[in-house]
Amino acid sequence: MKGECAILGDVITQILNCAKVLASNIKNSSGRVKQGLFAIVAVVAIVASLSFTGTRIAYKVNYSGNIIATVSHKNHFDAALKLVVRMVGNDEVKTAVEQPSFSTAIVLNDEIDNAQQVAHAIIDNTDAIVEASTLYINGNPAITAEKATIDVAIQNRLDDFDVEGVKCDSYFADEVTTQIGYYMESEIEDKNDVSNVVNSLSVITEMNQTEDIVVPYESVVEESDKYQMGYSKVKISGVAGVNRITRNLVMLNGEIQSSTDIGTDVVVAPVNEVVLKGTAKIASSSEVSGAGQNSGFIFPLPAGVWQLSCGFGGNGGHKAIDFRAPSGTPIYAVAAGRVVFSGWDGTYGYCVVVEHADGTRTRYAHARQLCCNVGDIVSQGQVIALVGTTGLSTGNHLHFEVIVGGRLVNPAHYINIR
Repeated sequence: MKGECAILGDVITQILNCAKVLASNIKNSSGRVKQGLFAIVAVVAIVASLSFTGTRIAYKVNYSGNIIATVSHKNHFDAALKLVVRMVGNDEVKTAVEQPSFSTAIVLNDEIDNAQQVAHAIIDNTDAIVEASTLYINGNPAITAEKATIDVAIQNRLDDFDVEGVKCDSYFADEVTTQIGYYMESEIEDKNDVSNVVNSLSVITEMNQTEDIVVPYESVVEESDKYQMGYSKVKISGVAGVNRITRNLVMLNGEIQSSTDIGTDVVVAPVNEVVLKGTAKIASSSEVSGAGQNSGFIFPLPAGVWQLSCGFGGNGGHKAIDFRAPSGTPIYAVAAGRVVFSGWDGTYGYCVVVEHADGTRTRYAHARQLCCNVGDIVSQGQVIALVGTTGLSTGNHLHFEVIVGGRLVNPAHYINIR
């Protein structure tokens, strides 16, 4: 600062010395020459002052009633206008921009605006020029509108295919970009036009989705010689399991295009059913066995409708054979004979007892309906009752007994069950 002051002092000193010389000459000059010399001295003094104080003479740009810039030359405004035309890309700019007025001013050097600054000042003060955004699809301009209008339309389109409660990644199938710039107001499209363009774009959505799948249990047979053949009981009840499958789904406009399993978690492990079955052969005397084989009995139920549910000796000494069958299935007399009992008999429920020619008796218990009366003579194969679940029974079945000499024997030998 001291150096600058010294230089300025020297210059002023030189100017004063020149002024003294000129003053001396002025005394000996005519009036017109005096005026000219005074003017020269004034200009030199002003120029020197401006140069050494960092100021200069410039022009204030008055545009549409506002001072918008300061330029060193009037033609700088024209240069800035050409830049505006390039920035907007529309020749209509020339008719939209008003002609400015200029006023001289002494300003600091750093107050002078460059062409870029003047161009932005023109744009900011011209209502017909606006800042907006252009939507490009695969590199091609599609529509121009306010940036907020385009941004909202894009987000709404992507949100259309989100699944509630699931994290989704949605994006356009085409390359979609936006670019901000300056445009003539007449080029700006409205909200509806923007929505129509954006909503025509296809959207790809990727998401992970979980689904619980029921896993059926398996049935495992556990054999035991502690129980006789024909014995069957569920030892462990089966429980279905649940697996949670995670899939990656790719959708196009909400329609699934591909599904890929990416993981499986066991939510509930299945518990296998264990069925206990007896394997012990039924013991009987050779006399009983032979009698049974020669009895000529037929099977008491129609073929194909029954299942053996409990054999002789099963369930802690069961003295009969139980056959599971649908309610109402006909029960046949295994041989001809006379009905000695037909009615309700305590835990047997409704039952029929038939006495055959050799004195052997057969009992048919838990019937739903009786089809004969005491004293009736029935033939082999005659329907004498219908399967039911009366008395002490846990389901529809026939409880079949063979009674020889007043004691229960294994019916298997009589009806050819092995």
